[in-house]
Amino acid sequence: MNIGPIWSNLNHNEFSLTLRFFIRNGTSMVTLVIPPKETMANAIAFLNSEHAQAANIKSKTTMSSVQSAITSTREKLKLYKNTPSNGLIIFCGVILMEDNKTEKKVTLDIEPFRPAMAFLYKCENKFHASCLSYLLEDDEKFGFLIVDGSGALFATL
Repeated sequence: MNIGPIWSNLNHNEFSLTLRFFIRNGTSMVTLVIPPKETMANAIAFLNSEHAQAANIKSKTTMSSVQSAITSTREKLKLYKNTPSNGLIIFCGVILMEDNKTEKKVTLDIEPFRPAMAFLYKCENKFHASCLSYLLEDDEKFGFLIVDGSGALFATL
């Protein structure tokens, strides 16, 4: 999973919790999930449409920050010729650093190790890290066989 140097030492669960921590006053934090079957051209066209709709936002500051996040997301997508085999997850927005004073714009592109299930676009005041929860699920099954003098029991967990 490519997550960049900022959070590269975190495990998947810590990374998801860290993303949930970032909440801003505006609505300029973009979460974009592109499933494997979606083309990059369609995703870029969708972002172009969202960028045009953002021009209707009344607050100039909010409009500018939303359009900036959408533009950064779109530029990140242009680095990919094709959708990765398991899809792509992008988080883009301005976050407050640990000193609670410094702001930093981040764009994280994640190629998940399991296929992304559905297209998702959110531009709100937080990252939607819940789209990563399926990566934390355990898909292994365990079987039990209990045998005693009166019979046997088979079960899976």
